[in-house]
Amino acid sequence: MALPSGWDRHDTWTLRFADPELERSYQEADGAEGVRRVRTASLGAVVVWVLVALIGPPAVGMAPGPTWLISGVMVALLLTCAGLSHWAVTQRRRDAIGLGQQLAACVAVLALAVVNRIFGVYAMPGIMLTAVFGFTVTRHPFVGSVAAGAAYCILFLVFAAAVGLGPQLVLQTFIVAATVVAACAGAYLLERSQRLAFAQGRLASALHKRVDQLLHQYLSPDVASSLIEDPERAALGGIEVEVTVLFADLRGYTAYSERRAPTEVVAMLNAAFGAAVPIVLAEGGTVVQFMGDAVMAIWNAPRAQPDHAMRAGRAALAIQQAVKDLPSATAQPRFRVGLNSGPALVGNIGAAEIRNYSAIGDTTNLAARLQTWAAEGSVVISASTYNLIKEWAIVRPLGSPELKGKSIPVEVYQLVGLRETVVPDVAADEWPPRTPLPGDIGERSTRRRPNRVGR
Repeated sequence: MALPSGWDRHDTWTLRFADPELERSYQEADGAEGVRRVRTASLGAVVVWVLVALIGPPAVGMAPGPTWLISGVMVALLLTCAGLSHWAVTQRRRDAIGLGQQLAACVAVLALAVVNRIFGVYAMPGIMLTAVFGFTVTRHPFVGSVAAGAAYCILFLVFAAAVGLGPQLVLQTFIVAATVVAACAGAYLLERSQRLAFAQGRLASALHKRVDQLLHQYLSPDVASSLIEDPERAALGGIEVEVTVLFADLRGYTAYSERRAPTEVVAMLNAAFGAAVPIVLAEGGTVVQFMGDAVMAIWNAPRAQPDHAMRAGRAALAIQQAVKDLPSATAQPRFRVGLNSGPALVGNIGAAEIRNYSAIGDTTNLAARLQTWAAEGSVVISASTYNLIKEWAIVRPLGSPELKGKSIPVEVYQLVGLRETVVPDVAADEWPPRTPLPGDIGERSTRRRPNRVGR
């Protein structure tokens, strides 16, 4: 999510965001809390008016009849407002309820003071209490607060003039106005800080989303998710676990590159990797790195996968078929794949400034050697990988060739198919063939459909 410059600008006086979408999002985010404020203000005011009806007559000497009547009307009105709070899903509706009950309370307080002839003593503190309660609990937007404050001052002046307040008029009006101004200033600062917090939270969410997307594009999803869940996993070092390592590179890539423009070579690589990587990820593999025309992936890290060798075998066979099915397959190199299973140190390798998630050890080295030894379009696996999947694997023994860098010959096999998969039709000299050839290990079991493994 890209946020343009000035995306969080707001009007100085109304505090509304200039961006309509941002303003709408803010209103929606404040909706549920606004409904709760309206309900709380209504029910809280009910308690106040019940206390006025009970305490007012004996404590202040107010006439019971008018006091109970005015308090009863206010209680009924406030209970109605509390009942309508579920309807106040928009700011306009919340303002209608909140401002309506505040103005009604203002009129009721002034009327109660006039009827009981205590205007000069109790009208001003009554208005101040009503204003403070309304501004702090209902928490109108700044514009609504100004409108309510102006109404308080005007109503107080009208009633004061009607009862002839006399020399106290100026002082009491000033106190009421000062209270209202202070309350409006508080409402302004509160709403501004609330909007600022919302904008900052939206920015943080957008940045988190962008970082998450980038991490998942430059790192294998499981690695990215594990780092987001626990950043301490980014520390240099690792743990030793059993993994299955896949190496795949494009046979004949150098010759292919010599005859074509760089843009065409890059397009070919992107097409080949674009076919291979989704298969690796679908089988739960972790793509560790791209090295020119080669890709390295591992299974059983960072997420535990008891059937890691089976997953890697399925992925290797599917990669060969997917690349073969590309529109330009006849004109571009094909993968040769090597698989090996065994212990490796899995973790972060590199420097403090830049590091790479990888699997290090002889297991990885042998997988790389098997890949360079494999024929184009084939999948070669080690004896350790074969032992993990031999119940389901269809393989062709390739003996114990001498591999570069290996002092001891290693028994290897060509993975022809898996009994749980349907191997596509190909010619007899293509890999992997659908029908096992004589000498393939596991050929008599291909007709039987066993329970699926690791699914």
